[in-house]
Amino acid sequence: MELVRAALSDVDNLRVFFHVAWEESGPDHLGFTGATEETIDKIASKEFLKKRLSNPEISIYIVKENIRVLGFAGTRNINKDAIELSGMIVLESATGRGFGTQLVDKALSEARLAGFHRMVVKTEVVNGRAINFYKKMGFTEVGKTWEDVEGTAVNIMILERSI
Repeated sequence: MELVRAALSDVDNLRVFFHVAWEESGPDHLGFTGATEETIDKIASKEFLKKRLSNPEISIYIVKENIRVLGFAGTRNINKDAIELSGMIVLESATGRGFGTQLVDKALSEARLAGFHRMVVKTEVVNGRAINFYKKMGFTEVGKTWEDVEGTAVNIMILERSI
């Protein structure tokens, strides 16, 4: 098992990962609210992934065994003080192995080294599994909002923690 910052050489493996994650979880799975097959095709496209990996405001970390990606976490700079954990997925078939914790720890560590002082994460208010996980990782609720996700209004909880 290896935990690394994703590079352009990981694009094809990330493409496979997003499709497998979607197939394992399905459209009704919390975390994929509002997503469609077209949405997954878009975020798993070479162009989209290359653009993300080339953006200095975004970091993507992956857990992989050999070349198979089992989990990912992405961060996005908000301002000079705060960074957002903008996405995190661990394959359903790989849950329970500590990959989520390792990914968040890596994102926090890298954000701290880059000079950020706060990390923010958003998740659906009905996603108790994610909320409990983030609270266990030291995040606390700071608010709620509604966001449009591919035409679906989603009630979102905002959590944050100092880093």
